[in-house]
Amino acid sequence: MAIPLLQAPPMPGVTGLAVGVFDGVHLGHRAILAEARHGGGEGAHGQTAALTFDPHPMVHMAPEKAPSRLSTAAQRTALLLDSRGGTLSRVDAVLTIAFNEALQHLPAERFLEEIVRIFPNLRRIASGPDWKFGQGRRGDAALIAGFNATHGFPFRAFPVPAVLHGGSPISSTRVREAIRQRDFAETAAMLGREYDIEGLVGHGAGRGSGIGFPTANVGGIAQLLPPPGVYACRVTVNGESHRAVANHGSNPTFGPDTQTHLEVHLLDFKKDLYGATLKIDAFRFLRDERKFSSVEALIAQIGADVATARTMADSALF
Repeated sequence: MAIPLLQAPPMPGVTGLAVGVFDGVHLGHRAILAEARHGGGEGAHGQTAALTFDPHPMVHMAPEKAPSRLSTAAQRTALLLDSRGGTLSRVDAVLTIAFNEALQHLPAERFLEEIVRIFPNLRRIASGPDWKFGQGRRGDAALIAGFNATHGFPFRAFPVPAVLHGGSPISSTRVREAIRQRDFAETAAMLGREYDIEGLVGHGAGRGSGIGFPTANVGGIAQLLPPPGVYACRVTVNGESHRAVANHGSNPTFGPDTQTHLEVHLLDFKKDLYGATLKIDAFRFLRDERKFSSVEALIAQIGADVATARTMADSALF
């Protein structure tokens, strides 16, 4: 849960701090976490924390340019605490600050004063190379150095060089573009894992069961979805993973619909999923959604999609 900066509780055990939005927690973000822990965390016998913000700052600064989420606040926290990427690229605690108008207009020096209040034993701040903070984006590593020289604070700023992939810096923007291009291999290479979304199963039209391919209608998704189409994927529910076929679209064979929906058919699965939270990842593009001449033609194509999904699903993922 995001809290206002001025209400954040002291965290005296933290000596290393990673700062950023960290949407998606890609490999570039992991490098920042590792820098925060190196020397400032384990080396100083203290903890390392991530200071992040919710919602994305662009929601307030330029709403028309606010990007689609790669991760919810809860997912981001779990990823930042996750040690599967190695103990040096994780943190011990996450503090999510509410990004609101008050924070947007807070002078950079006041922001640093709050950092000192919250983290009185801080020794190291790691960030991306272009991190700016405070009103008018005045704050940077140079301002931190001057602030500390004036006030006698011991912590230092360490801007972390961008991590390159394919000769260009990894960024959340690049990850979003790879998803929009259905390039899931590129997406996974930049994230260091498969891209996943989460949603809640609700009631649908019930057509899937009627044609022999029951589907779970997944709603409440707050993240960027792949473009409309049909995908092989993996669905995890209650800790168990299953091969599946997902359809993101408007079901044009059954008539016009201005809304797109996400439905997943779990292979060889018969249980009721209503009300369950699903994690969907390992997307592999099969085909575009299209309108069929008959329901029978649609059924035949879905059967072919399922057969293809069985053969192309990466065995290492299951």
